[in-house]
Amino acid sequence: MDVASAGSGSAELDPARVADFRGYLEHLLALPLFAARRRGQLLRYLVEQKLAGHAGQVTEYGIALDVFEKPTSFDPRIEATVRVEMSRLRRALADHYESAGAADPWLIELPGRGYVPILQSHLRPAVETVEALPAPSPARAAPRYKLVKMVALALAIAAAGAILAARYWHPGKSAIRSVVVLPFENLTGDAHNEYLADGITEQLTDALAQIPSLRVVARTSAFQFKGKGADIREIGRRLDADAVIEGSLQYLDGKLRLTVQVNRSADGYHIFSRMSDGAMPELGRLENEMVPPVVAVLRPGSAAASRRTPDPQAYDLYLKARAYRAKGTRDAFDQAITYLNQAIEHDPQYADAYAALASEYASGAVNFAHEPPDYASRAKADAAIALELDPACSRAYAAQGFVDSLIMLDWNKGERELRKAVELMPQNAGNHRWLGTVLLARGRFPEAIAEHRTAESLDPLAPGVGTALAYYMARRYDDALRQFLKVRDLHPDLIAIHPLVGAVWQEKRQFDKAMAEYQLALPKIPDQVNSHIALLLATMGRQGEARKMLASLENPKAGESPTSAFDLAAMYAALGDRDTAFQRLNRAYEQRSVWFLKVHPAMDPLRGDPRYAELLKRTGLAE
Repeated sequence: MDVASAGSGSAELDPARVADFRGYLEHLLALPLFAARRRGQLLRYLVEQKLAGHAGQVTEYGIALDVFEKPTSFDPRIEATVRVEMSRLRRALADHYESAGAADPWLIELPGRGYVPILQSHLRPAVETVEALPAPSPARAAPRYKLVKMVALALAIAAAGAILAARYWHPGKSAIRSVVVLPFENLTGDAHNEYLADGITEQLTDALAQIPSLRVVARTSAFQFKGKGADIREIGRRLDADAVIEGSLQYLDGKLRLTVQVNRSADGYHIFSRMSDGAMPELGRLENEMVPPVVAVLRPGSAAASRRTPDPQAYDLYLKARAYRAKGTRDAFDQAITYLNQAIEHDPQYADAYAALASEYASGAVNFAHEPPDYASRAKADAAIALELDPACSRAYAAQGFVDSLIMLDWNKGERELRKAVELMPQNAGNHRWLGTVLLARGRFPEAIAEHRTAESLDPLAPGVGTALAYYMARRYDDALRQFLKVRDLHPDLIAIHPLVGAVWQEKRQFDKAMAEYQLALPKIPDQVNSHIALLLATMGRQGEARKMLASLENPKAGESPTSAFDLAAMYAALGDRDTAFQRLNRAYEQRSVWFLKVHPAMDPLRGDPRYAELLKRTGLAE
């Protein structure tokens, strides 16, 4: 035990622990018992003077002037303000440590006379730690505590563990508002186990994202710090996270060890840690057991949803599939589907595997499928099984809602399902993005912008373009340009942002600037950019050049990606060829790629045509 005694400077706190103590002081000052302005100011002043080594210089007169802003004419012989407030502070400290503060990691005492506080700290246990109950100093008996009472309290703390930790760390102003789960470190000595560490990171992130009042930073932003050894305080600042969770996987004595640690980002202070050991097949169980105590520390009173421990081999295959999810390529999609089907073969009751399969097919229906309705049907079937096994499966609802809206064109049903997904996992950025996209397609711009802003706040380092795209569709071109340029400046290597910037310049009739943006991206993503250039040429009235490009886009060469029917329709509309434009739109309808029919600026030349109104009815977007 480290002690700062009542003397004027003897036995000072270990300098290495001063930062820890300051964090505790901020916690104490946020409690209602010390919220009174005078009491809090007095406690802070006395402690800071002690830490600075000036405690021996503190006088009643100095306190009156420095803390209570008394005039220099203040006479302590006549006015008892300081003595009264000191008495109240002593009583408040005593009350605190005899009740809610019995488990506090530090003890602050004020002697009956004098103004020098006694500061005591106590070591924490090595496994599953929060600050432990102070024990009596061997040098003197702790005042106001009987030895029997101390022992009883110590035993109570050992039994209560995470509950008392949660009570301590979340009072009033010091409550944790937001958290980020950094990628767990793979310390197993085998690089092939990286997917295990990453998968556990995502599983914990998803579990925390179910807590409505806790902002949880999304995977995309969290993984930007993978392997960089960034300072916790800097990570907290960049992500606006009050707490940073770290963890690791390692082999020790032939067993797998899963470690998790929660740190306060303001000062890097260690709040909680837990180590669990087991054989490799027990990883799913270890991961499930990790979640409740972490939730208890971050949000007292919130219960983590209990999850069934899957078959070990199924869980391993599931984590392998998750590792492919973020790649976004057709090959990664195919590999993820293979792993998930294998996981279900090993464990037919594995709801998360069905939900992940549904999510993959939902994304594939939009990004890869030649026959989107087929992929959508598969997504709905897998989601239905997931919900039968787990009625509170957010990812299954999200997959259903996405395809029911964008592919099946049942917009009302899809929106209800997506809102249910958000209700079940309110801090998941992907759920808000999908809901925002559906609301945008329906022309409900304020709601769409709100959802995309929420998604971007949860994923602050990702190249979020949802809000900017919503501004673009709403014809708020200046706002859209500001948002797109912000993304471009934050992510200078993101080539795909240039066509989006160019599209805004095009609508603002700044054709030279639009073409410059398109040319920047043309060498890297010609399949995406050529359709933009053809549309720009048509808009500028350069019909010969536009038709020449359009002919090549209608008949792509081997190895070239086909241009979407919707984009072809936009070009014909700009050229004034409405008949061909509607032929292409009908093809887009058959391919279920008409999501932005109602709101896209490129459709403006067609809006007065009765065929446009009829197509809106067919797509369910006429409302």
